[in-house]
Amino acid sequence: MKIVIETTAIVDYPSDVLVVFAFEGEELAGATREVDQRFDGALKRAIESKEFQGQWLEHWSSLSLGQLSAQRIVVLGLGRRDEFNSSRLRQAMGDIAQWVNKSSGSTVALDLEGMPVEPEPMGEAVVEGLELGAWTFQGYHQKDGDDKIGMKTVIVQLGSDGRAKFERGIGRGQSLASAQNLVRKLGWTPSNYLYPEKLAEIAQKEAEKHGLEVEIFDENRLLELKLGALLGVGQGSTFPPRLVVLRYRGGNTKTLALVGKGITFDSGGISLKPPANMDEMKYDMLGAAAVLGAMCAIAEQKPGLDVIGIMAIAQNMPSGSAYKPGDVVTAFNGKTIEVTNTDAEGRVVLADGVSYAVHLGADYIVEASTLTGAALVVLGHEATAMVATDDALAEIVMRASQDAGERVWQLPIYPEYRDLYKSDIADMKNAPGRDAGTITGGMIIAEFADPVPFVHLDIAGTAWTSKGPLNAKGGATGVMVRTMARLPEYLI
Repeated sequence: MKIVIETTAIVDYPSDVLVVFAFEGEELAGATREVDQRFDGALKRAIESKEFQGQWLEHWSSLSLGQLSAQRIVVLGLGRRDEFNSSRLRQAMGDIAQWVNKSSGSTVALDLEGMPVEPEPMGEAVVEGLELGAWTFQGYHQKDGDDKIGMKTVIVQLGSDGRAKFERGIGRGQSLASAQNLVRKLGWTPSNYLYPEKLAEIAQKEAEKHGLEVEIFDENRLLELKLGALLGVGQGSTFPPRLVVLRYRGGNTKTLALVGKGITFDSGGISLKPPANMDEMKYDMLGAAAVLGAMCAIAEQKPGLDVIGIMAIAQNMPSGSAYKPGDVVTAFNGKTIEVTNTDAEGRVVLADGVSYAVHLGADYIVEASTLTGAALVVLGHEATAMVATDDALAEIVMRASQDAGERVWQLPIYPEYRDLYKSDIADMKNAPGRDAGTITGGMIIAEFADPVPFVHLDIAGTAWTSKGPLNAKGGATGVMVRTMARLPEYLI
């Protein structure tokens, strides 16, 4: 997508679609007022008749009828000004992208002059919203297609100030949008196309493309290193597990490790899931995919901090060789786990991923996983749940998530919760029950990070959502890429 910045009157720029904006309860201004005048007050009459009020994502559209150089005009409502921010701007751009795609437009003009967002985050939000909102997974229909957006050129009108900052934001937004769409594509891909070895191969190609160092541990190397937890979960599948280690060298003495759960399909194993919606379990690798996406974005942004990305990848399948309830597995750091439910496999593979991050000398560990259904009960699809062992690191993650427009809510850790996952025969059990399920899931993983500051992000409710401004068909969202990609700048 090509972005062209104009400072002249955009209402006279030839385009397929001209987009202007209106805030609820405010007088028409700028290009929106000019459009109304060209249409002999039609928009104002629509407001007076309550046909259009400028409410959030409300549309008023028309053919230009020769009154403008554009073929079509869209006025998009932005809601109340005091509720508007860069996150809402991102969503507004996603909504416009979907509208334009349906109208088959390729050249879009946007009036951004006077938008109440600073130039750099505005540039980032505009590009991200357009790229994310228009993207769809084309699937495997007989008729060939592609997943590229229809818009080719976007012309934006800005004020005379802030162009350089807006352009910096564009660069960052393009990097982050590309990374998120990579994650979304992986999340949509069926598990017969995306088994552990294949996901590892894709990670290697992306690493080489972005200049990252990469190591891939196959089942023999995992056995040699004694990563028994990851091997245990993967032993029931015909596709053996993999551990992918990505490295970005930023030249700092400190190292951030990003760790992600990569279960390419989760049947529940011997503790088999119910059939309803099991097809969605292909997305149980979105934590690992988010780590890959974040590492690609970090490599492009080049922060001055060393970053390691670890993807713990396996398929959780029932078979004669599968791990079973009652088994005990030993993680890389020697801690033992009693398996009481094979469907609580995420924390088991992450035991090896996180403890290996400690082994590599990480000073901070942030882990993302589609871990618990309990996260949806607590927060729905609106926020990611956080469990943290270090308040300072938790605050940094919260700041990064707020700037990224990704909601995160921290849950408490109380000493009494540890009693829930005590085991009579091992250091801990993997499935303590329903009580405080999201919290204990995070705490179990944290046991393998000690003594390194650790944050767990449960993205079960946010990694895959229904249709919305940034999700044209519903599905994978690429959540936590933006947050994790920002973390290095806060840790330097």
